[in-house]
Amino acid sequence: MKIPFSFKFDSGTANFTKLGLYYGANALGALSEIMSITTHAILHDEVKDHTTAVRGFSVDFKNSHTGSFVQKFEIELTSEETVRTMNYLGVDSYVELLAIHLALPLGSPMALETVSAKRWFRSYMNNGEELLARLHNPLKNLHKPVYGQGYQMVLSKARTPLVGFNERTHDYLTTSITSDHRENIQMAVSRFNARTGTGRFILDNEADSVSFSPFRGVIAQNAKRKLADSLRDLANDQFTAVTAEVTRVTSRDGRIKHYYLHSVT
Repeated sequence: MKIPFSFKFDSGTANFTKLGLYYGANALGALSEIMSITTHAILHDEVKDHTTAVRGFSVDFKNSHTGSFVQKFEIELTSEETVRTMNYLGVDSYVELLAIHLALPLGSPMALETVSAKRWFRSYMNNGEELLARLHNPLKNLHKPVYGQGYQMVLSKARTPLVGFNERTHDYLTTSITSDHRENIQMAVSRFNARTGTGRFILDNEADSVSFSPFRGVIAQNAKRKLADSLRDLANDQFTAVTAEVTRVTSRDGRIKHYYLHSVT
């Protein structure tokens, strides 16, 4: 089974003339790392430290495009286990999950559409927040043609654009402003890892989710139970909000990036 993708470098704040080897090589190397680590996490619910440690598939170059620089590549599933998992999940749902895990750290609005992708996101990716943290540095490297040459890029599945990388996404990724006061919010839980205390809050079923983590790495057992209960209810189509005392982290333009969690009632 092969899944085709392409990655296009184009005009951004500067007109595209030629792609510098340094910037292009760094971006493509980061892209390989991102695609490999994220695909492995989706299919195996495991976040690898090294790209060479992924299993059951390969990420390979296809023929290149002339004109504006477009690099075609494909993910080929090479083991019976990963083919079975992909068939169960569905390629469209896999692509949705791939795209949302690249878009979330960039502040790019995106929602899961298929029932399969929503179920997988909530129930089968217990290490989702660990994955997002793991992607931070390769996503920064991926943006080198943005801040080095003024270009922008887009990742596509075949001819369908999935995620864009530009000056705005780079600024969101690299800038965080932590509030100096706490606040109470009412949110439901769309993802939660009881081991790490990390997860995601949503305001309603249609809203974008926001990540949270325990302040100073500490979370009470009672808080864990309330968060887990809210997640379980959401999986059963029941929206149960919790009241959380948090510290807000925003981007430079004021968008909420993260909450540090102090308590849950």
